[in-house]
Amino acid sequence: MSLQNYQLRYQVKPNDLKAVEEIIRSTRFFREDEIVVAVELVQETLEKGKASGYDFVFLKSEGKTIAYACYGAIPCSLVSYDLYWIATHNDFRGHGLGSIVLTEVEKKIKEQKGLYVYIETSSKELYTPTQKFYEKNHYEIKAIFENFYDIGDGKVVYVKKLH
Repeated sequence: MSLQNYQLRYQVKPNDLKAVEEIIRSTRFFREDEIVVAVELVQETLEKGKASGYDFVFLKSEGKTIAYACYGAIPCSLVSYDLYWIATHNDFRGHGLGSIVLTEVEKKIKEQKGLYVYIETSSKELYTPTQKFYEKNHYEIKAIFENFYDIGDGKVVYVKKLH
């Protein structure tokens, strides 16, 4: 796979509702209520545009959206952003596409004068590859909240200072 076969897109389109749901479901990481939230953020952005507070990066190959991220400025912070969602369709994982999307998110945040990116994820063993992904991309654990999502499922907070 070569990078020239991929296109990045930033505008949310109506067909992204289905694409995001398909990507999130394919990972088999998320509960039904979490899938609903991922799709709702796309819907809110379609309805409100920039006023939604959410920005997106989509990665397409041969006309199909295969990875995406949703991020936004943290309210009342002048320099910090949350990465709400980042996912690659299961059929395309392991090819560095998530890193391409994450790097693009970081670039967009820097363009908006952001300095820090915060990411939350689960501490469950299922999420070990996710944690390794963030660490490979130079994110550091800043906090762990035990039993946050459920008993035995804590929240791990990562942060990266952008240069």
